[in-house]
Amino acid sequence: MSETESWLGEIPEIPFVGGEAAPPSILLPRVCLRPASTLARAEPDRLFPVRPSIFHWLETRFAPGTATRLVGPSDLVPGFLTFLLAAVASGERTVTLRDGANRCAPYSIATLGRRWGAPAEELLGRIRLARAFTAHQMVTLIETWADDEIAEAVPADLWVASDPAALFAEEDVLPYERAALVPHLARLLDRLVRSVHRPLLLIEGASEIEFPWASEGLPVREVLRLERRPEGGVLLRAERARDALELVALAPYQHHMEEYDPDPVRGGVVRWDGPSLPTARR
Repeated sequence: MSETESWLGEIPEIPFVGGEAAPPSILLPRVCLRPASTLARAEPDRLFPVRPSIFHWLETRFAPGTATRLVGPSDLVPGFLTFLLAAVASGERTVTLRDGANRCAPYSIATLGRRWGAPAEELLGRIRLARAFTAHQMVTLIETWADDEIAEAVPADLWVASDPAALFAEEDVLPYERAALVPHLARLLDRLVRSVHRPLLLIEGASEIEFPWASEGLPVREVLRLERRPEGGVLLRAERARDALELVALAPYQHHMEEYDPDPVRGGVVRWDGPSLPTARR
């Protein structure tokens, strides 16, 4: 069987939602990914830097060959994603990102990285971003993801799929396309995380479409959930470990959480969603 033929799948019979005549079926390629042995670089000892201490807490939530799900309100996820990307890249690790919700904010990543002593150019050079503008582009980006990374001199240490289902909620995506492509994309990600043997961060914070992860058997290590506390602030839960952290934002002149000073004039920290402290000090 040729390589081209190996990618051909059977044409599914999918009825049109609404009782109208059945539309043309979708030809889905089979899920064929190259084995992890083609990613020559050994797995890193650590994904996150040693400091600050929150990185140790996060390190245990990721593992090669498994996915870590990040879920939460759409207004909280972008800030935390910026924190994660800056943290991994500042530790001289490489990130590959497939973005379906336009969450990647290079300026914010560079600004945060400077606090940890990482030059902006080097930091952003460790983040490979591919942005999808349509649902079909997202499917193509996921289908070619492994091949794109194999072609790189240094394969990425962390793989991030940011809201891959978000674009399937657009009006131009027909119901029969959604019914065929959403499960197909779920199978792609399932096979991808097993084949490349790298940790995958799967972000679900902006999509109205739910993927059938449970039925597809995605190997999930942890579910990280961002939620607002009734009394204010943001909580980060590790649902499987039954652990949680209250998130706070750095003061403008603060570099690490270990520099905490309870005096609001000399230093201190503020809640993740709270007002920034004044930058001027006497």
